[in-house]
Amino acid sequence: MLKDIENNYLLRRLHSLSGILPIGLFVIFHLMANSVSIFSAENYNAIINFLRSLPFVELIEWAVLFLPIAFHAVYGVIIYKTAKPNHFQYSYLENWRYILQRATGMIALVYIIYHIFQFRTVEELDYDYIAKSLAGTQSIDFLPNIPLLNPFSIYWFYVIGILASVYHLANGIWSFCITWGITVGKKSQLAVISLSFLVFVVLSVVGIATCNSLAEAGSKLL
Repeated sequence: MLKDIENNYLLRRLHSLSGILPIGLFVIFHLMANSVSIFSAENYNAIINFLRSLPFVELIEWAVLFLPIAFHAVYGVIIYKTAKPNHFQYSYLENWRYILQRATGMIALVYIIYHIFQFRTVEELDYDYIAKSLAGTQSIDFLPNIPLLNPFSIYWFYVIGILASVYHLANGIWSFCITWGITVGKKSQLAVISLSFLVFVVLSVVGIATCNSLAEAGSKLL
């Protein structure tokens, strides 16, 4: 039954589409918006406050973000469970991308669930100090209270989660173009691979730099 669902033509294409629109665009926007914290705490706070003040913000979040993520995640788990990797028998680049896409998808899923839960609930974390994330009111003044500084736990969890999410998106651009018949020749496929690599590098640098910026800001308040 899972195999039939995984091979469904419509669901397969909707899953590919949802990874780019709206999830992929949101990931890019989210990383870029957060990167403002590297240069200005005031501008970061202004962006957060503006987003939280949008009318029908919760409806927008459910329609544009949470429901697409839920569909993409559930169908992605089905794809993961029915996958038949052969990267050890046939060590081609495409085979490694196949297994990495599924592995990073699982890592990204855990990371995103934790990230959403952390920022939408009031939570006391049992680390070396008490930390809280305040739902709906977080800004750079509150973010440092999240324990990004513990090098053996949440900081590296964030770094790995960011890298996995960015790789999943970047490689997903290539598979999206294949699935939707946008790239049919070798030249176009190589061009998209180059674009995907560029997206991965840029977003990874931006994401980790932002993570470091928030951790550094937090160290000044602890």
